[in-house]
Amino acid sequence: MKYDIYLCRKCGGVCAGRQDATTFTCSYCGTRNSAEKSLRLAGGVESKDVPDTIGRIKMARAGKCSTLK
Repeated sequence: MKYDIYLCRKCGGVCAGRQDATTFTCSYCGTRNSAEKSLRLAGGVESKDVPDTIGRIKMARAGKCSTLK
């Protein structure tokens, strides 16, 4: 199964949602977000790679990592 990585519109948390889903729920604040209205950071990520991808995005946003692969 493939996932897209989004930013929550309420808290700004980095979240994953199924690739073809119209909504996703933030794992931090519990808000249901529209995938269409949210900022998609990555697309087509395999389920096994989601935690690593989210971790790299968080590090890049915090300025602790110079590049995303």
